[in-house]
Amino acid sequence: MQQLNFRVPKKMLDRIDEISSKNGLSRSEIIRSSLVFYLNFLESLDDFVSLRNLKFFEKEIKIDRIRDTSILNLKDFYILITSTSSGAIGQKERDIVKVDETMLGKIMTRCILTKIISLGVKPVVLISNFSVEYNPTGIKIFDGILQEGEKVGVTEIIKGHTEENFKTDQTSFSIIGIGVAKKKELKFKLSKHGDFVFMIGEPKVGYEVIQSDLVDIKKIKLMRELFYVHDMIPVGNEGIKEHISEFTGFLGHKIEITDNLDININKSAGPSTTLLITIDKRYKTEFTSLSNKHGIKIRYIGKII
Repeated sequence: MQQLNFRVPKKMLDRIDEISSKNGLSRSEIIRSSLVFYLNFLESLDDFVSLRNLKFFEKEIKIDRIRDTSILNLKDFYILITSTSSGAIGQKERDIVKVDETMLGKIMTRCILTKIISLGVKPVVLISNFSVEYNPTGIKIFDGILQEGEKVGVTEIIKGHTEENFKTDQTSFSIIGIGVAKKKELKFKLSKHGDFVFMIGEPKVGYEVIQSDLVDIKKIKLMRELFYVHDMIPVGNEGIKEHISEFTGFLGHKIEITDNLDININKSAGPSTTLLITIDKRYKTEFTSLSNKHGIKIRYIGKII
């Protein structure tokens, strides 16, 4: 590798340090991954807008945030950037949760893809960074990332940094996901009064995730494409209750929760093992029938009032 020196505004440097701290990566790793994404993104940009007409001035880019996903609001389209990470899970000596590394790669990639697809956006790039050696641990994780990404047509899957200088005894890695959507394709804040709220999947964490079948990412994509599905919210370690409160926050609604709810709504759902979905109440029967047909376990949560 060759060394490259350049200056950046303090505001940008602070943002790089924030991402670095959150993901356990160095400044160099963050900048290198960003450049790899940018160069690959430019190659496929013509499908959305001519590169000659694209001007990246701060005043023309508005950055919004939905949960842990950043959205770059450009003139003609959106770019979504989200990430997740995993630590102490794998087959190394000091890993707390023992799991096959290929399965780990698939589970974490599914989490990233769920965040992007739930907003109605097409995932186009996955970038992985490993705090372990590439061979053999990184190879297995990356194979899982490839398998899961290919399910929904992600062709640009990039192997970023690996740790080749020191022997590691605990597995750790992160994935960055990028999605691109035209303005009309973003699905957010669509819920209405009278909508029914359903839960897909079950809250699971730790070994529970490994020992059970998660809702396949292709089935999640199928549900996101239903015209009567409004909002789709992946549930993470905050639990269902925290995400239900989103409807009283950014949507300004209240939810009447059913009395027959037999789950712990405070339990962590780990790597997005559960999703909340709001649907037009007129299509409840059709939605239930479709779920049964595709073997997707759903549970009625309540109604928006």
